[in-house]
Amino acid sequence: MTKSNFVQNEFTKSQNKYGEETIIVHGGISPDPTNGAIMTPIHLSSNFKMNRIGEDKGYDYSRTGNPTRSVLQKHLAQLEHGHYCTTHATGMASATAVAHILNPGDHIIISEDCYGGVFRLFSEIVAPRGVEVSFLDLRNLDLVQNSIKENTRCIWAESPTNPLLRLVDIAGLADISNANSIWLLVDNTFASPILQKPLDLGAHIVLHSLTKYINGHSDVLGGAVITRDTNLAERIDYVTNALGIGSSPFDSWMILRGSKTLKVRYLQQQRTAIKVAKFLEGHEKVERVIFPGLPSHPDYDLAARQQSGPGAMIGFEVTGGKQGAFQTVENVELCTLAESLGCVATLIEVPAFQSHASMTIEARLQAGINDGLIRLSIGLESVEDIIQDLNTALGKIQVTKKQIQHEFA
Repeated sequence: MTKSNFVQNEFTKSQNKYGEETIIVHGGISPDPTNGAIMTPIHLSSNFKMNRIGEDKGYDYSRTGNPTRSVLQKHLAQLEHGHYCTTHATGMASATAVAHILNPGDHIIISEDCYGGVFRLFSEIVAPRGVEVSFLDLRNLDLVQNSIKENTRCIWAESPTNPLLRLVDIAGLADISNANSIWLLVDNTFASPILQKPLDLGAHIVLHSLTKYINGHSDVLGGAVITRDTNLAERIDYVTNALGIGSSPFDSWMILRGSKTLKVRYLQQQRTAIKVAKFLEGHEKVERVIFPGLPSHPDYDLAARQQSGPGAMIGFEVTGGKQGAFQTVENVELCTLAESLGCVATLIEVPAFQSHASMTIEARLQAGINDGLIRLSIGLESVEDIIQDLNTALGKIQVTKKQIQHEFA
């Protein structure tokens, strides 16, 4: 990492004197000093003029650093109360950057119901290169403590998890990680900085798929790694430059633009999600609803303590298991059958066959992701319209006893 790029990512507490709404709009962003442009320019330049050998104006090559990307990184660092941020081409590129600060012989503990792409990265790419990987239920703090070895370097958590919406005690995991001198990484994609700030709870690294809520418009990919630790920031930035996986200027600008409406979008989506979850819980064709805002959720009390709200993601299972799930998602009209989440449109999918298809069947079953689980990402449509669409689709479930017996044979 070049020194100039590192300094531009730094965030001091004095810059964080404003409220969250103000930071979302203005944090890390200022009018262009040369012409007063309010919107951050897109610096579509691959290289930058040097004054002389070894002396530049902060940038030399856009793979290493770019002015537009730097503004996004400052912005995200402020949103998460971090000191440093490095952004990447995708969320999985961010995960890859963190994976590359591990060495052969190291050990990492990961949420057993993690995102399918993370499972594939660590089980099929990282593990064969000599890193020991354990997928565990991170809600069990005793299990986590007893699973730490001399070579353990990191605990990798999601909270809420994807797609089962399980919460982990971030502060409890932070106590364990600090006592054992290891890092705690929290993927904060589902909660977003609006509901929780893991660094304030003791985490050392926050990871985001910026594709989801922070951008929020299904039109760009991106990822981010945020920390307060200078050494970790240097290593992440070095790996990012070496691998060439940093976010492009245009993508950085798009994410920066989308992020300015994050709070108003997220809070409206959450309000709708609460109503949709209650509707689903009372529907005769729905057998289980997974939503941290319902008292029936096993982590309801933890959600109330750790988050400022339940979020806008819902999991649910319907009559007929896999067949019932397929019939539901294939009969919606307003909701869109598509992968991804966190955008302005309501998305619906069956994780076992879409977002988590990269996991082995054994791993999915171990994590509790069955073939009939549906994942619902609430958008900005009218709550009445979303409920009507789901009600119509649920009403079309027709599963025979023969189909059910075949599925579980």
